[in-house]
Amino acid sequence: MRVLMVYDTVSEAKVTGKVADAVAAVMSEGGVPVEAYFVGDAKKVDARDYDCLIVGAPTMAWRPSRRMKEFLAGLEGSDLSGKVAATFDTQLRSSVSGNATKHMEKSLTRLGCRIAVPSLLAYVESEGNVYKLKSGEMEKVKAWGRDLAKALPKQA
Repeated sequence: MRVLMVYDTVSEAKVTGKVADAVAAVMSEGGVPVEAYFVGDAKKVDARDYDCLIVGAPTMAWRPSRRMKEFLAGLEGSDLSGKVAATFDTQLRSSVSGNATKHMEKSLTRLGCRIAVPSLLAYVESEGNVYKLKSGEMEKVKAWGRDLAKALPKQA
């Protein structure tokens, strides 16, 4: 099983990048290696070469970050039928924050992907101008990564 993760992270604290690193680490520990790329470096890979695509981004104005939207738009026309996918986002917990994963899942299913597990919403908080995961969220992130690894089809 070849797994590609593409993520964006925008805050100085790189919170979404830390989530991506944690998910990739626990999946790899579970026997499912992940090739993870910052969205700006993802142009050098072809999603069609992978069995699973994981995408993650911070929620910004009720949607994924601009760079993630551009990455997903760049996949249009690619046939990803038969691939599995999963999404995660980081967001402030608020009734008006929106949800980037809905947009990302819609894009991936339109390309033919099957969503393997419910999306991960990792909540952040700010201390002044510094963002960090809320208490307990990293444990949730790691559990999601383990669940995703278990949900992926086993190679024959």
